[in-house]
Amino acid sequence: MHGDRAIGVLAHPDQWVRCRHESTALLDEGGVCLAWEPEPEAGPDPGTAVHGPAGLAFDRWGRAYRSYPRAGRVEVIAPGGRADGPPRHRPAALCVPRGLAVDGAQRLFIAESGAGAVHVVDLWGERLLRRVPVRGAARPHCRPLDVTAHRGAVAVLVTRPAAIVLLQGRRGPVRGPVLRRPAGSEGLRPTRIADHAGHLHVLWTGAAGGRAVVARADGTRPLAVPDATDLDLTADGALVVARGPGRPLRRFRTDGAAWAEIEPLRAPGYDGGAMTVGPDGRVAFTTADGLARTAGPAARYTPAGSVIGYRLDAGEYRTRWGRLFLDACVPPGTEVRVTFLTSDEDTVADPLPWSPPVRGPRSVRHPDQTPPLPSRALYADRLPPSAPLFLRPTGRELPWAQIGPEDGFETYEAPVQAPPGRYLWIVLRLAGTPRLTPRVRGLRVERPGHRLTAALPRAWSRDEADAAFLQRFLAPAEGLLHELDSRAALRTLLLDPRATPQEALGWLAGLLGLALDRRWPPAARRELIAQAYDLFRIRGTVACLERILRLYLPLPISVVEHWRLRGLGGAVLGAGPGGAPAPAVGGAAGTAGALGRFTVGGTRPGEDGYTATAHRFSVLIPADPSPVQLDVVRAIVEAHKPAHTLVDVCPLGTGMRIGRTLHLGLTSVVGPGAAWGPAVVGRVRVGADGIVGVPAAGSRVGETTVTGAVRVG
Repeated sequence: MHGDRAIGVLAHPDQWVRCRHESTALLDEGGVCLAWEPEPEAGPDPGTAVHGPAGLAFDRWGRAYRSYPRAGRVEVIAPGGRADGPPRHRPAALCVPRGLAVDGAQRLFIAESGAGAVHVVDLWGERLLRRVPVRGAARPHCRPLDVTAHRGAVAVLVTRPAAIVLLQGRRGPVRGPVLRRPAGSEGLRPTRIADHAGHLHVLWTGAAGGRAVVARADGTRPLAVPDATDLDLTADGALVVARGPGRPLRRFRTDGAAWAEIEPLRAPGYDGGAMTVGPDGRVAFTTADGLARTAGPAARYTPAGSVIGYRLDAGEYRTRWGRLFLDACVPPGTEVRVTFLTSDEDTVADPLPWSPPVRGPRSVRHPDQTPPLPSRALYADRLPPSAPLFLRPTGRELPWAQIGPEDGFETYEAPVQAPPGRYLWIVLRLAGTPRLTPRVRGLRVERPGHRLTAALPRAWSRDEADAAFLQRFLAPAEGLLHELDSRAALRTLLLDPRATPQEALGWLAGLLGLALDRRWPPAARRELIAQAYDLFRIRGTVACLERILRLYLPLPISVVEHWRLRGLGGAVLGAGPGGAPAPAVGGAAGTAGALGRFTVGGTRPGEDGYTATAHRFSVLIPADPSPVQLDVVRAIVEAHKPAHTLVDVCPLGTGMRIGRTLHLGLTSVVGPGAAWGPAVVGRVRVGADGIVGVPAAGSRVGETTVTGAVRVG
């Protein structure tokens, strides 16, 4: 039975927009829902603190960097943690830091607007690389406003005059793309910049808020968004625009040369400082307590709507269509019902007119190639009552389909209850509440249905009503058999760790002699199984342990063996403890006495033989893992390290704080420090803590001219 039928699919956004929409809208990720309008705005929260334009950025480890322009500092927030509010009683080290950005080499760029400079911080070594001034004799009033990663470098938006310059870690500044004023931005100035796929987008705002325009740096694709304060773009190109404190974030997607608005997002507690898209794809924004994430759509939905699909072709006349499978999210209080129309007529005399969705893309590419909608007469006279859908307890009908753990869509099933016909139209009816809407992502329909009636006596299906009853009566059992047959035909997928269902990962790991830890992410478990044989060949080595740890935590974890740091071992040649100094070798003392004393072996006081001679190593984690992650790391180390070794697991923390207010456990600071004294060559022991240079702002490390305070050791 496997492969005896085809599937008609309606899932792509271009397919959904060709349907007839009545009070429905297109979903951002593809699909349809009820039409919506933005929620009425109640105004900013009285308790929300407004800090003015600030900066927010993330590094590869999930750490957030948030600037406080008035407090003069940049603060580091651990993944899932909160940062303290800005202190108001201590002097500032940075002068109005605003925009922040992290490039691909994990360097943090800080636009110090008040001082007219950009700081470049190496996040790997946690040190200041350079301080790049943007002011000069030709531009005495120039200051940087915002920064963003752009094509392997960082684009800096400067003002007075408005322009874009490019920086790298130790290179630049060089002239960037030409900044052109877009249409409708008269009297506005550029204040924010963002990048997507190499295209820079700039926000133009007024001095007192109100009118604002978003456009590319070359002035194309202008979009008016009143009261806009910040912008960013998601990985798939959706534009997110922040507005005043506590107001929802508006979202847009390109529709050719124009922009189409999609559902806004709630941003409770937004203080008007900064907004950005995090590494996980979620939108983060600044609050009085640090940062937060968006909390779902901020929209009100119409109570009912419908979608009328275009004509589907089975290729043969008098076709009995099979089952319909619908991937949908149906919250409590909402409903999705379905109706079918069939016909054998090749032409549609009077088709229903096409109507676009209320929200989403409203244009169709090559509309002349769209199959026709049902005729008015067929839709008015032969449309049967809508039927409910059945929730499949076994998930999708597709063999070995992988469903993500965070996927909220489920698969529903319904038989195509319509007379035989070559052509099929599907009508979806959606019902919801003002706050909830059903969402339909895609549908699949079998063509033709099962053919078990042909194996029965012809007299049982000679009558049309009897044939339709048998088709429906046998459909559930035949569908179960067909799905089992499809899985059997594709059972080789079970041996592919990247294609096998998540439920079969434990079984596949057992074939390879592995016992999976359920605390591992699914993607890491799949990769461990895929590399199992390669890891078995090098088991017990440093390379094997590092690879396994990096599979679990996608971080540059290092394993450091202590014997590499011991220096030369063996005999001690020279004077013994407390004895006379050994004579010099050469010159007048060349023949004087014995050449010192030496001792081979032995232990230091307080050590036993095992502790002193055992092979020891340390696992360095450049992050601040959670307690659960630390337990998993220790379990991995105990399972894969040699039996005679001792190990230390060393989390290296979440980084540093830039600006003022040093706390215990933070490693460095950008700016002058009052507690450090200058070191004099000859008075500082090699390897000890010291300061090279004199205390001044703007230190540079690794260059010939050293100005400022640089901590060494």
